[in-house]
Parts: sequence; structure tokens; C-alpha cells
Amino acid sequence: MPVPSSSQSRRVRAGAWFGRFRRNEQGAIALEAIILAPLLLWCFVAMFSFFDMLRMQSMNQKATFTVADAYSRETNKIDDTFVTNSFSLMKSLVRHHNLQMRVSVLDYNADEDRYVVKWSKVRGASGQDPLSDTSATAMREKLPLISSGDEFILFETWNDYQLPFKIGMDDFEMRTRLFMNPRFTSQLKWDDGTPS
Repeated sequence: MPVPSSSQSRRVRAGAWFGRFRRNEQGAIALEAIILAPLLLWCFVAMFSFFDMLRMQSMNQKATFTVADAYSRETNKIDDTFVTNSFSLMKSLVRHHNLQMRVSVLDYNADEDRYVVKWSKVRGASGQDPLSDTSATAMREKLPLISSGDEFILFETWNDYQLPFKIGMDDFEMRTRLFMNPRFTSQLKWDDGTPS
């Protein structure tokens, strides 16, 4: 029987060691836990972040519907106090510090095929301007189709959403846009100080 060389004996010993290592099940759970723990932790953090994001979007939408409904039911002229108080209500419903709100009343002129802004007011952090006829024309694909002469209320809100954990997504701006018709009157007028 020939004597194995040192390189052959090392290969045999290495093969035997790998065979024992492959059959050995000690510490398998600990090794799996080390591999899977970061993934599970990321999944829990991501679920919490997605839940918080969807909760915030739901709060924004519900608050927008609530405040816009108050405008749609108003039969008196709207003034700065009404807009400021509705913004305060919006902030208390959403509980967000960086909220912006724009309320606009528009009508459609079929002869000129354009939307006309009757009045528009903005409240909250800077960054948004009152809606103008030019900006209404620029966003005409996002506006509803209505009959000529009809008015509608455009209620928009913005807030910057910050994710509670960085999970591969950046912070972003949540926007809500809602259209409503005045319920009990044909027009929602702005109180410019002149008698009706």
C-alpha cells in the first residue's frame, strides 16, 4: 500500500472536516438568527413606517373632507376669519406642524373654454400662492368637467411627511385635492366688504 503524500493527506483531512461540518447541526439556529435578524428587524420597521404613512394620509383626507364640507354648507359670504378658523380646525384634526391649505372658488366659461378663479385664499407655511386664472388653466387636466357658469370649491392641502425611520424611501410631500359644489346656494362668495 503506497503512503499518501502530504498534499493528499491534507485533502483527505479537509474533506473529512467539511463532511463533519456539513453534518454537524450544533448552532444552526443561532446562525440562522444572525442571518435573518436584520431582515426581520427591517421588515418590522418598514411595516411601522408604511402604517404611519397610510395613517397620516387617511387623517389628511378625512380632515380635508370635514373642512371642505363646512365650506360647501356655508350660505354666508366667506371672510378671512372663516378661512383662518377653518385652517386652525384643519391643523387640530391633522396634528401636523407644517400644513398648508388653499381654498379656491372657480367657475367654467365655455365661451372662452377656460376656468375662472372667483377667489382663492392660502393659509399655512409659505410656498403656495393663491390660485390664479393662469395656474387654473395650467392644471385644467386635474379639474372637473362642469357646465358653463357652474361654480365649484377647490380645496387643497399640503404637508411634508417625514418617515419615522429611513427604510429606503425619502421624505415627501402629501397632497390632498378635493372638489365640492356649494350645497345650499349656487355661489360661495367672498366678503370683500361690499353689501350683497
